[in-house]
Amino acid sequence: MTTEMTSAAAWLKEITAQARTSPAKVFSVSVPLNHPYSPDQAPEDLVAAAIEGVEVHGWRLENVSTYGATFSMPPWDPDARFWALLVFRTTYRGRDV
Repeated sequence: MTTEMTSAAAWLKEITAQARTSPAKVFSVSVPLNHPYSPDQAPEDLVAAAIEGVEVHGWRLENVSTYGATFSMPPWDPDARFWALLVFRTTYRGRDV
């Protein structure tokens, strides 16, 4: 995602819009695990909402992996250091073009 989101709701709306219009067979999104987009949003809630919001548009969660670092870069930046990468595959079984 290239734009900075100001809330979890705005971020979720953006990724579900991307999932709804994507012509690809594979769709992925990174979800912050230790620095949610809004203070009242727990990381587990954000991951669950992302999965639910994407799957409703015809995607099936295929893989989840985590990545990140044990230190912040730069050290004074408190932003997310750990992320979950959610990989979805389309459930559409139409004819390949």
